[in-house]
Amino acid sequence: MARDKGAFRLSNPWPRFAWLAWAAIVGISLALGFLVLDRYQQNDPPLGLWGAICRGLGITADIGPAREAAPPLRTPSRIAWTSSTLGQIRAGNAQHGSFIALNCTACHGEGGGSKSTFIPILAGMDPAVIFKQLDDYRSGKRLWGVMGAIAKALSTLDSADVAAYFAVRPKGLVAIARGGSLHAKAESDSARRLAFIGDEQRGIPPCTACHGPNGYKIGAPPLAGQHVAYIERQLAAFAQGLRQNDINEQMRTIARQLTPSEMHALAAFYGAPESARVANK
Repeated sequence: MARDKGAFRLSNPWPRFAWLAWAAIVGISLALGFLVLDRYQQNDPPLGLWGAICRGLGITADIGPAREAAPPLRTPSRIAWTSSTLGQIRAGNAQHGSFIALNCTACHGEGGGSKSTFIPILAGMDPAVIFKQLDDYRSGKRLWGVMGAIAKALSTLDSADVAAYFAVRPKGLVAIARGGSLHAKAESDSARRLAFIGDEQRGIPPCTACHGPNGYKIGAPPLAGQHVAYIERQLAAFAQGLRQNDINEQMRTIARQLTPSEMHALAAFYGAPESARVANK
């Protein structure tokens, strides 16, 4: 037969040699690529056998971090502005809140009109702001010994009620015209520029975008008429990371960009009677 002669005869050893040679080349290549060359690093000691194989495959051999327990999720506040939360705030009973507010008089004054420049005025404060801050104190997201103890003694309903009471107290903060269209041209005064225009180069938005009257953000307190020292102290606390209960870290981000003189100027601007008149327009 033709297959018994020439290159196709059954006893021809060359195909077997070709396969053996191919297998040897592949084996040597794998050994060099995965076991020898991949072990050596430019500035680090040689890898072990497993590390060299993983490096050749393009994966990491370090499985330590995957076995470690993940750190607990840290949130700046338990409050989320859901329809349920907003419904609880709207349902606040101001009459019942007046009885709860008797516990607040010693520090925040009659009807929330604090006389101490380091304690905030609550009269006229948006109820969502008070509700959130009480929950932050209750959960330890915002730290202050006295307030933490008081907040823990209040239920969620109590917080909504006392927030509703202070929100309608007169002679307090200046009412914000929500969604107002007040615009300011470029001013020479740095506080007015930061309040109405911001600083684009530093990524600082205008204060009025959240604190009114140009815009309003849920949970952002009105500032017009608040104590100068209190505003300045809170800006410094945000800048230093001592206060961390801003939901999206927006206040910490902004405050870190401000100089101490700018903090003082902004506090004086909002606490001044002129600021109160501007916000009421």
